[in-house]
Formats: sequence, structure tokens, C-alpha cells
Amino acid sequence: MKFILSLLAIFTWLTATYAQEVTNKHSSSWNTFTITSDINAQYAIKSEFHFRRTNFSADWEQFVLRPSIHYKLNKTLTIAFGYSFIENFSYSNFSTPIDATEHNIWQQLIIKQPFKKFGLTHRIRFEERFMANIIQQTEQFSTDGYNYQNRLRYRFITTIPLISFTQQQQLNLIAYDEVFLNFEKGLLPKSFPQNWIFLGLGFQINSKTQIKSGYHDIYVNKNNHTHIINHIWETTVTYKI
Repeated sequence: MKFILSLLAIFTWLTATYAQEVTNKHSSSWNTFTITSDINAQYAIKSEFHFRRTNFSADWEQFVLRPSIHYKLNKTLTIAFGYSFIENFSYSNFSTPIDATEHNIWQQLIIKQPFKKFGLTHRIRFEERFMANIIQQTEQFSTDGYNYQNRLRYRFITTIPLISFTQQQQLNLIAYDEVFLNFEKGLLPKSFPQNWIFLGLGFQINSKTQIKSGYHDIYVNKNNHTHIINHIWETTVTYKI
């Protein structure tokens, strides 16, 4: 219980710190459907479908399609390679001025650390991003090719079992913090554009289905010194074929 209260105190402090800098706020609903399938004991394939709406679900924020292949080195280490198709929608004066597409290729390492009463997971993802180049002519916006950038994402995940109903059914507390480092076109970090915080519950319904739902807070530091906070309720359903 002390550990959980400490986590809540840290998240509250971080959110308050971000709130002192924010200039724009919005509220979103993110819903994800994930399908996984084991090829054998080591290889698996995964497809994620992200439906992200904002302004209390009135407008589209993003649509993300993310297929990937995963290779399990051992019980602790898993590597993955994937592709993301991202459609960013124009929904406010601080979003992209027109709908714009991003394609990215990514490589990922997952490190699991099981403990007696909880589990820790480290997710390190490096992305090569191809983002639509938005240009302005008089009062009109259009896209002209793509800009290339590199980005590193590190997510620290804590999973704490709360209640076990059966051998397969279990309720967990899930918390994570994810930092983003923008490398631009090089291999050295240039800026710290985003931080994500999540706190919610995960329920293993059976051997094939899992649901996770909770509060997700995103802080974005834009290049034009605009700060954005997105308050999100996020739900993810994972189904294993």
C-alpha cells in the first residue's frame, strides 16, 4: 500500500508541475484493439488499432495502425520490429493545421523484471519517422513530401497484482511513465518533447482476452514554446488468437 501511495504522490506532483507550464488543454478518449498471435515459442505477430478522439470525443485526434513482429530471446528479453501508420487530424488551433500522415519504422527492446509482489517492465523503442511536410501558401496549407527525424521512447511500467479470482483471472494495478527524446536527424538527443503518465487497472478475463483502462496524462512541449496537456481516458483490449 505504501508503494502504491508513493506512486500516486509522484504522479500528482508531476502533473502539477506540468500544469504550471501548460497553455492549452484538451480531453480525449483513446481506445485500442490489439490482436496477437504466437507463431511458435519464440516468434509472435501483433497488430494494434488505435482510435483516438478528442474534445470529449467530438473530433478525431489520431488513427494509428501498428503491425509488428516479436522475438523472445528468453523469459526476460524480447525484441521487436514494427511499422506505424499514423493519421494526425486537425482539431484545434494548436494541433496540426491540416490532416497529416506519418509513417515510422521502429525497433524495440523489452526487459522484464519479475519480483515477488510486483513486476517491472522496461520498454525502449527507437523510431525512424517520416512526417508529412506541411507548407503554407498565403492562407492555405498543403503537404509537400516528408521530413525525416529519429526519436527514442523509454517506458517504465509497474504491474501490481491486486486480486486473483481464478488461475487465469486476475486484476492488476498498472502504472507507467514514458519519456520521449527527439534526435532530429542524428543519433544524439536534441529535445525532450513529451512525457506520458498512465495509472489504471488491468483485468485478465481469460487466457485469450485482457482489458486495461485508466487515466492517461500527456505533456507536450512544442517547438514554438507552446505547452499542451491532454487528459485522456484510455482503454485497451488485447485478444490472443
